Amino acid sequence: MQRRQLIVGAGLGLGLGPLAFAQEWPDRAIRVIVPGGPGSPADVAIRAMQDVLPKHLGQAIVVDNRAGGQGIIGVEAVAKSPADGYTLGLINLQTAVAPALRAKTPFDLQRDFVPVVQLTSESPVLLAREGLGARTLAELVALAKKQPGQLTFGSAGAGTPSHLGMALLQRAAGIEMRHVPYRTVASAVTDLAGGTVDVVLAGSAAAQQGLNGGRMVPLALSAPQRKASFPSVPTLAEAGFPGIDLRGWTGIVVPTGVPAAVTAKLAKAFAAALTQPAVIARIETSGAEVSGVAGAAFQAFVQSEAQRWRKVVVDAKITAD
Repeated sequence: MQRRQLIVGAGLGLGLGPLAFAQEWPDRAIRVIVPGGPGSPADVAIRAMQDVLPKHLGQAIVVDNRAGGQGIIGVEAVAKSPADGYTLGLINLQTAVAPALRAKTPFDLQRDFVPVVQLTSESPVLLAREGLGARTLAELVALAKKQPGQLTFGSAGAGTPSHLGMALLQRAAGIEMRHVPYRTVASAVTDLAGGTVDVVLAGSAAAQQGLNGGRMVPLALSAPQRKASFPSVPTLAEAGFPGIDLRGWTGIVVPTGVPAAVTAKLAKAFAAALTQPAVIARIETSGAEVSGVAGAAFQAFVQSEAQRWRKVVVDAKITAD
């Protein structure tokens, strides 16, 4: 924090007060650090806007992929960046839950960042293997209760949203299933089709690909209402679990210390980009939906997500190991 204050102070010493700085900003390319590799949900979200944002900001958007450590490497890089408005960061559900999974993380969500705007939300689909004997969520719950600890579910790894979502759902349903971690959800879906695991909670895109290949049954969708891409799949509320929200999300933050006027310019630019039909179409093709919640509302959302998933982690005794 002290280093950031010195940076901002140096600018003020040159006669660039916060308002003057904001008026001059930006005068060079803006970097967005993505805590995931190319093709990841966060990466797709920002690249959908990469050609549109320069029209509103007047400068190029450079995507900097920093995969590793379940997103921690990329988010830490944002936290340590100068608070000058030229480095933005993408955060997601994995970011919000990271402090609950580890004894120590190299960043603090409330201390180190200012949330700018939520870009997307993603509604995962609960899938069961064909032949399991469960074609509805109620049938899966009944089957799991008859065989406690015998049914298996695949995820993208310990502490990932696909793992946490299943932990929350199991607790709500009063069932116990055995966790089988994979490196990616796509790998888990592949093994689901092959009959190696019984259930997977997968993002919409991975679920659609799996369903196109057959040998699996969609049981429920975590969304407020049914989706056109899965018209026959009931929501969790329709399947008997109202109030259970397993959705993932992505959003933009800046390091603490960025002038409020710059943050406001960014929020306005992203809000405009998120209304563009081409941007909306590309995001929806990836299986996500456009959000656009900004400012204090997004900040409150991030804090509430961190709190509710911390309870899931503690109750289920989940760690990132």
